[in-house]
Amino acid sequence: MAKIVVGLSGGVDSSVAAATLHQQGYDVVGLTLWLMKGKGQCCSEGMVDAAQLCDDLGVEYHVVDSREVFEREIINYLVEGYGSGITPLPCSQCNRAVKFGPMLQYAKAELGCDRIATGHYARITQNPDTGRYELRRAVDPTKDQSYFLYDLTQDILAHCDFPLGHQTKVETRRIAAELGLHTAAKPDSQDLCLIEHHGSMQTFLDKYLAPKPGDIVDTEGRILGQHTGIHHYTIGQRKGLGIAAANPLYVVGFDRGKNHVIVADRSDAHWPD
Repeated sequence: MAKIVVGLSGGVDSSVAAATLHQQGYDVVGLTLWLMKGKGQCCSEGMVDAAQLCDDLGVEYHVVDSREVFEREIINYLVEGYGSGITPLPCSQCNRAVKFGPMLQYAKAELGCDRIATGHYARITQNPDTGRYELRRAVDPTKDQSYFLYDLTQDILAHCDFPLGHQTKVETRRIAAELGLHTAAKPDSQDLCLIEHHGSMQTFLDKYLAPKPGDIVDTEGRILGQHTGIHHYTIGQRKGLGIAAANPLYVVGFDRGKNHVIVADRSDAHWPD
């Protein structure tokens, strides 16, 4: 029986991924990454649900302490990015540097296994002409997560499975209910994990970056309003500017030397229609 390590968050998607592979005859090993520092952090509820799932399936369950790599690769990345006026893509960075890469390494080194799987909605195919593995969109366009997996390496793609990529979320819920999984009715996560814990990205960033109020200006330098700190804003942002204008205004840039947030209407934003 082939062994496969399944990343478990404690949600319905990863639960069904593990249960499906178990039903198909795989020797499933559950694995949860402990990501956030502090007492009771890192989805303690998720760990409990993941552990219960593995107990119900009668499979091994492991927890790997990934808090240091998460702080280095994600928290520092976010703080440095927003502090520089750059909008990071933390989920993509996390998938490559914190989750899939380390999970595959752990599977090989500690569990004698060279295949991993998760509950992500995406598909992997191999090009018959080039031999390269290609990431493809999931069947369910409303749940497709391929965008956040775009920079997984060829080595990871070659050793990874996405059991849910060929089904819809409705089907996943149905399968969970039919199998009697205790996570069948568990609500979906709606936000970035850090936002779920801290309440908002602004609250999270304020722990690391002292707010420095300044002016919101147009592209000619005219003052239109006040901002609460450059790290609270991102390129393309429209909501939350607190400026009354005839046309919607968008953040188009930053002047860190003057501590300015620069805005413009769509016609001056240099975006394609």
